[in-house]
Amino acid sequence: MLMLAGASAFAVTDGQTYESVDGINCENLWVLDRFHAEEAYMGNPIANKDARTATADGTTVYVGVSGVGGETVATIEKFDLKTGAYLGSLALTKGGEAFIGKLAVNQVGFDEYGHFYVATFNPNSKGDGQYEVYTVDLTTGAVTSVGDLLFDGGLGRVDYCDVIGDITGVEAKATLMAVSCAADNLNVFKWVREKGSDEWMGGWTDQATFQAIKAGDTYPNNITGFGAASVVKMVRDGSKSGEMSMFYIDGFTSLPALYGSDGAMIDNITNADLKVTNKETNETTGTVVAPANGTNGIAEGAVDGTNLMIYSEGQYDDPHKCQAIITTVDENMSFESMKPLWTVPANGLGQISDGGTRYHSLFCLPQNDGSALVLTFKCFNGMGVYKITKKKEDSVESNVVAAANITVNGNVIAVSEVAESIEVFNVAGQKVAEARNASEVAAPATGAYIVKAVVAGAPVVKKVIL
Repeated sequence: MLMLAGASAFAVTDGQTYESVDGINCENLWVLDRFHAEEAYMGNPIANKDARTATADGTTVYVGVSGVGGETVATIEKFDLKTGAYLGSLALTKGGEAFIGKLAVNQVGFDEYGHFYVATFNPNSKGDGQYEVYTVDLTTGAVTSVGDLLFDGGLGRVDYCDVIGDITGVEAKATLMAVSCAADNLNVFKWVREKGSDEWMGGWTDQATFQAIKAGDTYPNNITGFGAASVVKMVRDGSKSGEMSMFYIDGFTSLPALYGSDGAMIDNITNADLKVTNKETNETTGTVVAPANGTNGIAEGAVDGTNLMIYSEGQYDDPHKCQAIITTVDENMSFESMKPLWTVPANGLGQISDGGTRYHSLFCLPQNDGSALVLTFKCFNGMGVYKITKKKEDSVESNVVAAANITVNGNVIAVSEVAESIEVFNVAGQKVAEARNASEVAAPATGAYIVKAVVAGAPVVKKVIL
């Protein structure tokens, strides 16, 4: 059931200017946090230490709230991805009853086929239970178990997980992974569901459910466990096949590292040109901001063909402010190739303790116009969305001057001379109309448009309102 009453949210911008770097631009669309919109943030259900993770699709941000002490119904709080407007609260049900439990929706996410899922915290101290993961009907709030994900003797508290492929097994295989949050083991859980199957099997060699990362295959290399709130993030290759090829682990005791399908470490963030300050001389070398130990979160993305890597800078303890670091990387997504872009928000989301939640939800969402939207969410401090664009030499928004003039007459967009081409784009950058060797074109509806006409080889661009 979707509820709109009571809590409200009014998002603002962070008020910061982000300088263009190598032709790449950053603009904050909105924030809802302690530093910039505290009253609105504190009046919303997500101002809750049990609102641990967030995710997004093409239109909406979803935040899971597990309920007060696990004694009230779990909900999904919804916000407009591009404006931050609060869209209401979806109460969850299981078997017709309120869905209640300790950190019942500790993890929220989408698989690669648009299925929304939630996963419940599991202490897993004996290895004799199973991980509880559910799909969610985003209209009714009903949750449905995805099946039996047995620990099969593998030990280690599980806080968070990740899914690729089709979690329902209908359209493709699925792989679900989680990492042990124990201090005394390096177990990584992996379950697979073949296409058309109702059964989950262990995904490691000989169908083992868990496999330990080898000692020394971490950074730092002397840790015995990844520790609290550790996260695993599988690499998406675009195929949506559900076949895992590589994955990242970012733990309480470790820094982000990339692993292959066999569990061997391939790369880690210390291969980047990290900033280091000499304590004796106070001289700083390096170019890339080093993440603090104890904060967990990393995401891959791209903007108009340029690869991006985003990671958590630190927690809420001074001088950290729940910020994310956005960098570019090469075609291999290597840490060594990292070049810094921005720290967002530049002045942070907040500095309030969330009780030790370490996970920083980060996503980079591609848009139809080649831009990308970056979502950054930190429990009990807030969230924001940033639009990343890449400057083009000849874009529909470029300030090009030509002799021809563009005017509007009713629903007709007219050019003062015959144009080789007339293209009409909506404000999202999508082409909605075009004409060749013509002097006019009809707009599909009333609204604001960007019109680009080419006359005698020279482009002219104008924003019009019908």
